Amino acid sequence: MLISCQKSREKIDKISSINSTTQTETTAILESKLSELNALSGQAIIMEVQTGQIKAMVGLERKDSATYQTSENLPQTQTLGLIQPLSILAALETGKVKLSDTVNVGNGVYSNNGIEIKDHNWQRGGYGTITIQQGLAVSSEIAAYKTIEKAFGSEQAYKAQLNKMRINLDSLNTLKMLTLYNDIAKNENIANKANTDSLKQALKYVVTDGLGQSAKSEKVQVAGKTGTLQLENGSYIIEFCGYFPADNPQYSIIVSINKEDLPAAGFMAGDVFRQIVDNMNK
Repeated sequence: MLISCQKSREKIDKISSINSTTQTETTAILESKLSELNALSGQAIIMEVQTGQIKAMVGLERKDSATYQTSENLPQTQTLGLIQPLSILAALETGKVKLSDTVNVGNGVYSNNGIEIKDHNWQRGGYGTITIQQGLAVSSEIAAYKTIEKAFGSEQAYKAQLNKMRINLDSLNTLKMLTLYNDIAKNENIANKANTDSLKQALKYVVTDGLGQSAKSEKVQVAGKTGTLQLENGSYIIEFCGYFPADNPQYSIIVSINKEDLPAAGFMAGDVFRQIVDNMNK
């Protein structure tokens, strides 16, 4: 009974903090993009940085070929498509790497310990030698893997550092991922402040010079990261998570879209993020 009452209280608190106008306008923006992409479903959550209060929480799923309906029961399992910045932050915490360090991602294909990693541009010859920050900006899986390898040497040490930062890879969902990015936005003891500040500069770079340019707003500077992953059923999760204004964060936002076919890229979710940001800065 106590647990039930606590969950009810949490639901009431969430609902009471939602801004009805922002909720309605965010729903319209997300629905338009889902229809354009013929996506299966989508989610958008807006959080106030300093308080952690949710100002909008939208979940939509396809009802038929032309319409979408509200759903509160969309899958909340996080695909880890947005984990790269958190992994890089964990690596920075060891003191063994810095964002200006270079890493050779070669032709975009890397084999190690029986696994093969491919960057999204491997068919075009890969990125060659780039900095860790550039690797983050272009979502290089090889750059992230080699950075973690250099910083930790073992998966056990890597996960131990994430746990120290209160990050459990096995229990992440969309809302928890947004909360982690929100913690970065306000330097909420997730890591050493100097390392968090370095990552925040890198997240600005993702939007100004990397694959996150679709999230760039003409009204305010934003920071964030794209994410794309293919699920076991063959469909794709495309995401963008970030915050604005970049140097004095007020709101953080996550957009997650599930679609069946290619093309499927995080910039599609980044466009939804930009529209929401522009709408909130009219």
